[in-house]
Amino acid sequence: MENKKETKPDTDLLQSVLHNSEISITAINYLLPEVNSTNLEEKIREHKKKFIEITQKTKDLAKELEIEIKPNNAFKKGKMWFSIKTSSFFNDDTQHLAEIMIVGYFMGTINMIKSLADCKDARNEILTLARELKKLDEDGVNDMVPFLERAQK
Repeated sequence: MENKKETKPDTDLLQSVLHNSEISITAINYLLPEVNSTNLEEKIREHKKKFIEITQKTKDLAKELEIEIKPNNAFKKGKMWFSIKTSSFFNDDTQHLAEIMIVGYFMGTINMIKSLADCKDARNEILTLARELKKLDEDGVNDMVPFLERAQK
């Protein structure tokens, strides 16, 4: 493997993609046991599969480009677990769980918009991966709206 020069935008954007995709997987893992709707569970599992694919692509690209990225720390995961469990403890109906997911997807979208703006000089393949994650978060919002509207149980 030839030695490829890493740049700060490359590292920062790959790190952001990894952070956001891993945090999404963690949130989904914490939320899934609370879900009582088969339709909602199926949709969330679809999203989880796509987040896992993006996480793997990110790690593979980092390895190929010889860029060191670090996984999320346990404190962040614990904080998220507490937040989700506290919120769903008092209200675990489908509409509320869809709302929790929408908030998470919005946060992911915002993070990726900011990261893309901050790292616009990153390599094209990294920018493409970041845009793929942003689109997944945007699609997640749209996929959860019917559950908010109580159109699906």
